[in-house]
Amino acid sequence: MSSGSQRADLLELFFDLAFIASLAMTSQKMAAQQSWTSIAQALLALSTLWAVWVTTTLITNSYSPQRRPIPYLILVSTFGLMLMAAALPTAFDNHGLFFGGTWVAIFLGRELVLIRSLRGRQEQERSVRALLWNVSSGTLWVVGAMVSDADSRLAFWLVALAADYTAYGFRFPIPGRPPLPNYQVAPEHLAERYQQIYILSLGELVLVSVLSLSSEPFTVDRIGAFCTAFLTAVVLWWSYARGAGATLRAAIESSPHRGRLVQTNPYAHWLMVAGVVCTAAGFEQVIAHPGARPRGPMSALILGGAVLFLGGRAVLEHEVFQRVPLSHVIGVVAALAVAPFAGHLPGLAVSVAAGLVLLGVAVAELLRARSNPARDPATT
Repeated sequence: MSSGSQRADLLELFFDLAFIASLAMTSQKMAAQQSWTSIAQALLALSTLWAVWVTTTLITNSYSPQRRPIPYLILVSTFGLMLMAAALPTAFDNHGLFFGGTWVAIFLGRELVLIRSLRGRQEQERSVRALLWNVSSGTLWVVGAMVSDADSRLAFWLVALAADYTAYGFRFPIPGRPPLPNYQVAPEHLAERYQQIYILSLGELVLVSVLSLSSEPFTVDRIGAFCTAFLTAVVLWWSYARGAGATLRAAIESSPHRGRLVQTNPYAHWLMVAGVVCTAAGFEQVIAHPGARPRGPMSALILGGAVLFLGGRAVLEHEVFQRVPLSHVIGVVAALAVAPFAGHLPGLAVSVAAGLVLLGVAVAELLRARSNPARDPATT
């Protein structure tokens, strides 16, 4: 296998389509069931699917996606993501083994193939360590899938997911063995992949808005909700494209702590992608019933989407520019301050409030950038 790609390969974009399908199933589950439990289950499922995307992207960054066996690993991961997405709505019912078992098959199979392909190379040790961790967490995924009680399954899978994220974050530590070196990455490729997947995730909000409006009679309040969804999508795009996301490649290249940035990127982008998915789930219901007062879980989706996005943007901003903008903190506080009143307001009003919070943060960032052009990503 040769070194990783400098630009995204078309096969990687094909792989992204499977992940976007999983986003659609996640937001659909949130919107359809509208309960605290369904939100927790959906976020866990999204975190699991995100782990598949992140680790696959790291592999294509390290090894050329055009050299065997990498294309086959990508295709298998694509099929696995599609199967997990299909099983997601009933993953905590009768399709748990399809969801958890597919995860185990993807990760164990992938590491076994890499171990064989990397024979005699130093990189093989990382795959060996990953395999050991995946066997441990995979046991929890399978046991959880075989437990009939949904709450117990959720508990098992939360522990398994925590183990997976811990292993990645600490580079698969093994007692008695020295730490693995930091991930060696191609900055251009890695930045491009995260930029692409975030922008593609906004397509879920666009698609949900269009489908929700198309299935209902056009009324003034529904058109208003649709416009609010569009403007929210624009702000979510602009905030990323004109902020730290635009300088991600330069930040990775110039950072003295490149390894840390590579490891924190997945968590920052997960928060932002989860925020987009929650926002999309909220708008699915708001466009259909703009005058209805949202219950607690629905309010959490609408306002929580803004909070998750701003949290992710703050983390990314800190890693790229070594600062946490005050505007992001104020935005999170403002969104949370609306929550106690959300149950007494129409869903459209709550979504407008969340949109205004995001817009206010974006405007504050624009003013800050204009007052300090040297830090404006568009001018660097």
